[in-house]
Order: sequence, then structure tokens, then C-alpha cells
Amino acid sequence: MPARRRQWLAIGAAAVALLIMAVFIYRSHGGRQVEGPVLPAPAVPDLAGFVPAIYDLDVNLDPVSGTVTGSSQVEYTNNQAVPLPELYLHLYPNAAVFSQDVRRPGRLEVTAVSVEGQDVLFTVEETLLKVTLESALQSQEQINLTLSWELTVPDYPGRLGENDGIISLGNWYPILAVYDAAGWHLDPYYDWGDPFYSEVGRYRVRLTLPPSYQAVASGNLQARRQLPPQKKELVWETSLVRDFAVAVSSEYESLEQKVGPTLVRSVFLRGEQAGGRQALKSGCEALKFFNDKFGLYPYHQLTLAATGFDQGGMEYPNIVFLARQFYGQADAEILDYLVVHETAHQWWYGVVGNNQVTEAWLDEGLTEFSTVLFFEKVRGRGQEEAASLAGLYQAYRQTNGDGKILRSLNEFPSELAYNALVYGKGCLLFLQLREELGEELMLTLLQEYYRRFAYRNATSEDFIRTAEEISGQNLGSFFQDWLL
Repeated sequence: MPARRRQWLAIGAAAVALLIMAVFIYRSHGGRQVEGPVLPAPAVPDLAGFVPAIYDLDVNLDPVSGTVTGSSQVEYTNNQAVPLPELYLHLYPNAAVFSQDVRRPGRLEVTAVSVEGQDVLFTVEETLLKVTLESALQSQEQINLTLSWELTVPDYPGRLGENDGIISLGNWYPILAVYDAAGWHLDPYYDWGDPFYSEVGRYRVRLTLPPSYQAVASGNLQARRQLPPQKKELVWETSLVRDFAVAVSSEYESLEQKVGPTLVRSVFLRGEQAGGRQALKSGCEALKFFNDKFGLYPYHQLTLAATGFDQGGMEYPNIVFLARQFYGQADAEILDYLVVHETAHQWWYGVVGNNQVTEAWLDEGLTEFSTVLFFEKVRGRGQEEAASLAGLYQAYRQTNGDGKILRSLNEFPSELAYNALVYGKGCLLFLQLREELGEELMLTLLQEYYRRFAYRNATSEDFIRTAEEISGQNLGSFFQDWLL
């Protein structure tokens, strides 16, 4: 090839490369980094008597085929007083709901498991992975677990799924089951509610995907790199969180605003900026309000992500999934309510955890109360929201009789019963408790509950005990009447 021709080809190739890079920058950022700025490494608080697991995920997303190829390295410490001969992890994408009436069924296939570099026996039964250890893991002993796996993302409008041009990755990777005083919690994925229970852990996640796609996630963005030939890599790290979620689209835009030390980001599809602006306003107001009422949100960022999830909203640490169907002007009040509710979950579920399978009232009822409190004080229409919840509960009660709040998800006879009792009656419980204690004492109680159980899993007994200590009252009969 003549030297001059080679020179022109080289110049042309360089120009093409620069053009591709320019398109990448323009489309990915729209004038700003849609994934957000690189943030400081998150501080990790120490927890007395508990060593959190550390997850290191390295994943590649192919948006065209809807597949995620991944590997997980999990550093796990036995925090219990008894030896553990096996470990369990949840594989939620294997739930039947992700394979019914879809063109591309969801599936999380684990292909290899090793402990300290040595292959070990493992079995998969529906949504559970059992890892048999060669020798029992003793109390306070630590092991390193490595898993190779592949996820097929269903074309489904759920926490996990692809819909409306958005890939939602919620409850999508192998996550450790909880072992506590009751033993292993191995509940399946139920049809209603949030069938999850997890301890806090630390995450480092590396995601590789095409450069025309943008991704937002739990945690602090630590790096953004372009990889040859046409890939980019995003790296996030978290403080102590209960899960790690990601939302991906090639059509995302973003707006952002600081609330104290926290960067609040609204991510939405092109052409839906009005809804994105509404979500950002609601999120900032809610974060400021709950900071003042309950205690400071302890993370650097909170992302409000429009997704194809069709059931309103879903809470995850540092990020919430919001149904983009409500981003139109006609649904502004619905979106406002959803954002406030899911933001309140950052306190009740996110920082203070609980078993959402057996004690759903503890986070959902308290989150609904927090939402009503916000609408009372900030919007001036809390009575309307409380009346709506009371109406839901009373309508159910007239048709079905009363029902107890404190029960496992599989014990609710229907989704209507779950919603009416956990959200409706659950919120009314907290509103009545405020009447009994007075608002000042009620807020003191919630502040102490938040402080005492931050990064822990609380139980109904923990909340009742805290309420009695703060109030100086015997509240056993009050809670028995409401819960049972």
C-alpha cells in the first residue's frame, strides 16, 4: 500500500475514532454525565459484633440479547455462634413469575462455585443455591466464595426485566440468605409484597456495556472508562447497603441537585423531562424533610430512576425504581407520592432493615406513615392521604372482616389483603400510636429507632421495646390489638 494512502487511511481512522468518541460523550451525557460524577470512596461504618459480607461483582451486559454474564467474589464471615456446614444464596430471577407469558424467560444459571479457589459441590432448587462446604465454617471464621453465572433478563415489566427501552436489574444476582437466631431464611419469591430479607454488605461492581447505553446504580461511581473496541466500564462502590440495583437505557437523560452533602439525581427517558423534573423536586423535598425528622441519610447519592416497572415504585439502597408511565403531567400527583414513599424507604428498609417476608408492616407501614407525615407538613394534605389508606382498609374489612397485620407473605389470602392490611392498617397503627404518644414523643421514638438499629435488622419486638422505653408506657396491649 502506498505510504500516502496509508497516511490518509490513518487520518481517516483517527477521525472516525474521534467522531465515535464525540457521539459517545454526547449521547451518554447530554451535556452532563448521565451516570453521574465520580464520587468520593464511601465511608464504611464499623458494626459491633457483626462483620458484613463483601461482594465483588464483575459483569458484562449485552442489551441486545438481554444477557448478563457475571462472576461474584463474596467474602463471608460466620457471625453466628454455631458452625455452618453449608451456605445458601437466593437466585430470585428463577421465580416462575419471570418466565410466565414472556417471550424471553428470565433465568439465573450458576455454572461454577469455588471456595478459596477449590471447586465445591453446589445444588440449585428453584430460587435457592446451596453450597456444601468441605468443612463447616466455624464461628467468626471467614471464607472467600467465587461464583460464575449468567442471567437472562426477561422481557417483563417488573423489578427485574426489560420494558419501555429500560433494563431494570433488581434482585438480579446471587445474594446470601440470612442466617439468624431462627436459622436460615430460605423463603421463595412470593407473588405479592417484597419477599426479601438481607443483611447489609459492601459492594464493588464493575459493569461493562456498549457505550451508547447509560447505567445508574446503588453506590458511588468510582470510575468510567472506555474499553476497546466498543465498550465502556463503570465501577461503583458502596458503603453498607442491603442490595445492589442497576437501571440501564440508551435513552436516559438526567437532572441533579444537592441536598446538604447528598447528590440527588433524577434519571428519565428523553422527552419526559417534565416528569424527571417533578421527580427531582419531590425527592429533594422528601430527603430534606426526612433528614430533619428521623436522622441524616448517610450516603453520598440518591438516584430516582424512571424504569419499565409497572407497579408504581420499588426501593433499593441509594436508588429507587419509578414507573415511567406516571411521568406525564396528568399523573404528577401520583409521581409525587411515589417518590416520597420510596424515598422514605431509604430510612425504613434501607438503613433500618427488617424481614420483609414475615414482618412487612414494619417497613411498609412505617414508610406509609412517613409519607403521610410529609404530606401533612409539606403539602398540607396529609388528611387526604390518610383517608385514602383508611378507606382501603375499611373497604377490605367490610367485605372480608378484619385481619392481622403480623403474618408472613404467604399467609395473606390475596394481594388485596396484603395491601389493605400492611399499607392501610399498618399506617393507621402508626397514626394511632402518634395520637397515644403525641407528635414530639413519636418523632423522638423514630429517631431513636433509626439510631439504634442503623445497618441492622430490627424486629417487631425491637420496635415495641424501643417505643416502651422512650414513652415510659406499657404498650403491649396496644400493639397486640393492632397487630394480631
